[in-house]
Amino acid sequence: MVLTFANLITDFKGYTMSLTRRTLLAAAPGVLLVRSAGAQGTWPTRLVRVLSTSPPAGASDILSRTLCHELQQQLGQSFVVENRPGGGGIIGADVVAKAPPDGYLWLTTAVASQAINATLMPHQPYNPRKDFRHVTIIGRLPLVMLVNKDLPVGDLKEYVALAKARPGKLNFGTGGVGTLHHLTGELLKIAGGIDIVHVPYRGAQASTQDLLGGRIESMFDSLPSAAPHIRSGTVRAIAVSGAERSPSFPEIPTMAEQGFPQLITTNWFGIAGPAGVPEEIVSQLHAEIVHALAVPAVQDRLGNLGVEPGGDTPDATQAFVLGEIERWAKVVKDTGTKMN
Repeated sequence: MVLTFANLITDFKGYTMSLTRRTLLAAAPGVLLVRSAGAQGTWPTRLVRVLSTSPPAGASDILSRTLCHELQQQLGQSFVVENRPGGGGIIGADVVAKAPPDGYLWLTTAVASQAINATLMPHQPYNPRKDFRHVTIIGRLPLVMLVNKDLPVGDLKEYVALAKARPGKLNFGTGGVGTLHHLTGELLKIAGGIDIVHVPYRGAQASTQDLLGGRIESMFDSLPSAAPHIRSGTVRAIAVSGAERSPSFPEIPTMAEQGFPQLITTNWFGIAGPAGVPEEIVSQLHAEIVHALAVPAVQDRLGNLGVEPGGDTPDATQAFVLGEIERWAKVVKDTGTKMN
């Protein structure tokens, strides 16, 4: 089955999220210089592949296809997204880590595959600290906690109360062990003093289907993949994990404002290549991504999916990812999370 950009991306009308003024001003000089140089055709001269570690229609996949569609328009070369799910992101990441550093194979990074796995899976076939050249962050987004529409709870406080009344009876689904979704659930168990059972799936889509079918009571999902179900009313969204409410879903309260200030987790997605990619290509791709993220249609799409566009410089992104590895190492240890 061939999945096209049109199949996977739904255009919505409504809220438009703009890049921060600080990000655009900081990036503007580089954009002008590098995009002008890129017009001379030094890179790319052939098809560029981008590996997404999520299944089709997952958050990583949606953002990858949105970005690649714009890059293809800007650069006049094909940008193809290939889905390489499995192994907690290790399968796709390993392919890129070992690829020739020529600028024709990139990875859509995420907090789980690039940061959490460094502690959860210490014996990876690559070094997450040294084997990638990070280009930028595409976008940041909170998670959303969903419940089956028949579960008798309207918010997170009611969910915690029900879980306390039924210890070990409620469960929560995620796209797999060691994902940000899983660790957010583990943090909720600690913060709420509750016993709920983690049910890992091979991707968020399978978890969503079981939530819709009533086979699980709750799940943590990314806003882009959950948005259609929230809008259709087939699930109930009871909390988002960000520090503030999502502008595209202002009716959903944060976990913090419902009495759990320690539950602030943010997913992020970026672009990275193998270590050793020429810096002129890294700079050009960064500039092209910043330009793509400023396109009004892209801002509309990302905004309606609850995504805050990125655009961070390559060096800032490299430092950010290293910091995230240390941050999530503590969470993995504090929650006692282990691979089965």
